[in-house]
Amino acid sequence: MGVLLRLIPAVGHFIPITSITLIYYRLYLEDITFHLYLVPNDCTIRKAIDEEEMKFQFVRINKPPPVDALYVGSRYIVSSSKEVEILPKELELCYRSPRESQLFSEIYVGNIGSGINLQLTDKKYMNLIWEALLKPGDLRPALPRMASAPKDAPALLHFVDQHREQLVARVTSVDPLLDKLHGLVLSEEDYETVRAEATNQDKMRKLFRGSRSWSWDCKDHFYQALKETHPHLIMDLLEKSGGVSVRL
Repeated sequence: MGVLLRLIPAVGHFIPITSITLIYYRLYLEDITFHLYLVPNDCTIRKAIDEEEMKFQFVRINKPPPVDALYVGSRYIVSSSKEVEILPKELELCYRSPRESQLFSEIYVGNIGSGINLQLTDKKYMNLIWEALLKPGDLRPALPRMASAPKDAPALLHFVDQHREQLVARVTSVDPLLDKLHGLVLSEEDYETVRAEATNQDKMRKLFRGSRSWSWDCKDHFYQALKETHPHLIMDLLEKSGGVSVRL
């Protein structure tokens, strides 16, 4: 169906499809920027958007999708219960390839206060098709590269140490990870020693054994390499842990 709608866009005007809203945010001091997407419920599109937003340190907030099926080509007005800056103020539901940039509205909020209501209204019929309440509790206090490790708290565990068990079990492409660490964290000898292990899990265990002597900055490099090679795994761990201890 997705291929058909991309090849013949006019078909979408007559076929109702299930859609989803994706909301991402980034904190900067007291200011908050949201990105709001309205897209077909296609896992490949959702994955592409997740990867793109993660590059710019945006984190997704989980909110319910529209209840009713919508039509490709329809336009929707984005509004808020508070005075915020929204650009653009209209979103079109379209079926773009995951390789293309997806349409979204950027919403700038000076202060979220007790929360804001976001709404999508059908431009043609002016009926409400979706709304969500964004609360302060939806926002984690720090994003991956904005958190800092207190220098007077040596007992604080780094993200890679906190999630060692999960990383050993779930990292599936160790060699590309080692390539990014080679010369930066790993010496030639260390690189070859880890690569010589038979399985991915054995490679990760060997890598972690060597990481015991790493500085915090070396572990930051490890985290960045993981984020580039396994973005979905890192996002999943971040959502479960509520943040990460990484120094800029």
